[in-house]
Amino acid sequence: MNALTRRLIAKDFYLQRWLIAIAIVGGIASLAIAAEGQMRFNIGVLGWITTMISFGIMVAMLGVVTERKERAQLFVLSLPLSHGDYVRIKLLALLSIYIPGWFVLSASAVTLLLLMPNLPDGLIPYTVLMCGFFLANFSIVLCGALHTASEGFMTAIIVVTNMGVSLFIFLVGSIAPIRDHFRDPTPVWNDAFWIVLAVEVAVFALALCLPHLFAARRRDFN
Repeated sequence: MNALTRRLIAKDFYLQRWLIAIAIVGGIASLAIAAEGQMRFNIGVLGWITTMISFGIMVAMLGVVTERKERAQLFVLSLPLSHGDYVRIKLLALLSIYIPGWFVLSASAVTLLLLMPNLPDGLIPYTVLMCGFFLANFSIVLCGALHTASEGFMTAIIVVTNMGVSLFIFLVGSIAPIRDHFRDPTPVWNDAFWIVLAVEVAVFALALCLPHLFAARRRDFN
């Protein structure tokens, strides 16, 4: 990684530093609410989910869509970078912004389950899968942002990925080998867990490969 790449990544990280802080504080505050009782648990978990999803969308929108809309990326034309270089730097920059916040909020959710005696540790595998889903979800939104300049198409991607949260909760939560262990005192890492996790990893990897194969080959910055 050369000096120019490091500076451009650092520039994006600096511009979104407050977004990272707000997401972490908001997510941890939601988990603190979730630790207060059954009703507050539901409210806190909803807040945590909303924070994770919103954080990913905002990182992609501010880092790519807003920058493109405001023509702020035109400064790249004065630098010794190809469009492929620009796409690769954007991927690295926005991953470096999202992943630390995602990791802190994911680890905080797992820690809450481990520390709270009224919450069964059997929920940990499902929570890990949900965190993996958020990461895959972010990669899809980021992939879409790098591929299209259409606001309508980006809106459609955001709507579909948001709908995917509900589908994930109900579909994965209804898989018997996962659902049947929700109330267990210890986590169960069975085949169903590893299959779902493998699918999430595959989606994440594919979504990050597509910009290299298509978006990076365009000759314009629009």
